[in-house]
Amino acid sequence: MASVVLKVLGLTLGLFFIFVGTIKLTPSVSGDIYKEMRKTYIRNSKVFPLVKQTGWKPNPHTYRKTIGSTEIICGALLAFLPGPLKEAANICLLGITLNDIYAHYALDEGLDKMSPAVVFALLLTCRLVIFLQSLAAAPKSVFDKSQLEPQAEPVSDRVTDKKDQ
Repeated sequence: MASVVLKVLGLTLGLFFIFVGTIKLTPSVSGDIYKEMRKTYIRNSKVFPLVKQTGWKPNPHTYRKTIGSTEIICGALLAFLPGPLKEAANICLLGITLNDIYAHYALDEGLDKMSPAVVFALLLTCRLVIFLQSLAAAPKSVFDKSQLEPQAEPVSDRVTDKKDQ
């Protein structure tokens, strides 16, 4: 059951992030939304979380293009590739989404602007938790190396057995 949920969440979230990343990179999907994204990243670059620690503020257009490209790449990994890269993409997308939540909070834009990012952060977190639970519940191998090797009894036990005889 967990594998079905992981596959469905991975596919839908991956396709969503591919779509959102495409909107950030090109006006071909919707010119109005693309222009709004450009304005949003000009505002978001002013509240970049690492400005206080590093003193570096990113260029808004480079910031938008980097986030959009990362969303497309990680979305494709999450939707279509199996294995550990899928979990790395999940964590990366969760970080991007948490950064988006922070930007909305720092700009005091309210819960109505923040709520989509909160929902997708919760979905990514749920997917990660389900994956970790499936790892913990995975059956152990019957052929464990410790069971295959003969267990030698300690020398001290053999010495005491000979003294008793």
